[in-house]
Amino acid sequence: TTNDRYKGAYLNRFLSSTFTPGSVYKTVTLAAALEDIPDLADRTWTCSGSVQMGDETIICSGTHGEQDIASAFANSCNVAFAQIAQELGPGTLEKYTEQAGLTGSYSISGLPTAKGSFDFDNITDGQLGWAGVGQGQDQVNPCAMMCYMGAIANGGKAAKPYLIEKTVSPLGLPSLPRLNGKTSQLIASDTAEILAEMMAQNVQKTYGTGRFPNMDICAKSGTAEVGEGKTPHAWFTGFLRNEDAPYAFVVLVENGGGGSSVAGTVAGKVLDVIVNGY
Repeated sequence: TTNDRYKGAYLNRFLSSTFTPGSVYKTVTLAAALEDIPDLADRTWTCSGSVQMGDETIICSGTHGEQDIASAFANSCNVAFAQIAQELGPGTLEKYTEQAGLTGSYSISGLPTAKGSFDFDNITDGQLGWAGVGQGQDQVNPCAMMCYMGAIANGGKAAKPYLIEKTVSPLGLPSLPRLNGKTSQLIASDTAEILAEMMAQNVQKTYGTGRFPNMDICAKSGTAEVGEGKTPHAWFTGFLRNEDAPYAFVVLVENGGGGSSVAGTVAGKVLDVIVNGY
């Protein structure tokens, strides 16, 4: 159709689109830092609301003061994570982004997913700072992000997704889908374990456990700026550690606003039905 009203209406955004990830990408920056910065647990970062990196002013969502790595992650502090990205360097960040599967394509029942795109070549310190917090040129496919969450939940490898209409047991009751193979190792198992605990702390410290009843949930929100005058994309991604509901998830509300408030609410409602049945 030539009618702009329907532009993009028939595009499956989960499989075939990429989006600015915002702070959900900090899970990758953190994984790199956990492995490449030996004294990370003993370090602190002071956030006064912004930090100058080269020609760029990295703006934070708040003024977080002095914080350790777990607090910086729970606060989703741009100042801390931009400085961590600078310390890691573009080569290291690129390596962990590729390992996480965010630059590759998955085949979902024969349908290829869009490849994420990142520009780490010849970038300035300021551009690297923005890249490390999921802004700048970063573009992520939602399906790939969900697979990365599954890998964090599952010792480094995720179940390969495929399309299902419904699953039933021999008695005709709803059942879990069969496993369809696993991805490659997207994250080291010991790193995944630490990252999962820190994502669980995000829920306890920032998002609120009351929103997710009867759930052992690990999550990261993202509010991705997409240009002046445009409402940010709202992201909420993570996984459940409930044995009877072993699900990874990703919620993206295009131009939806706050990640935790908007996308987190959607995630909570859907997960509530899955876990609690209402």
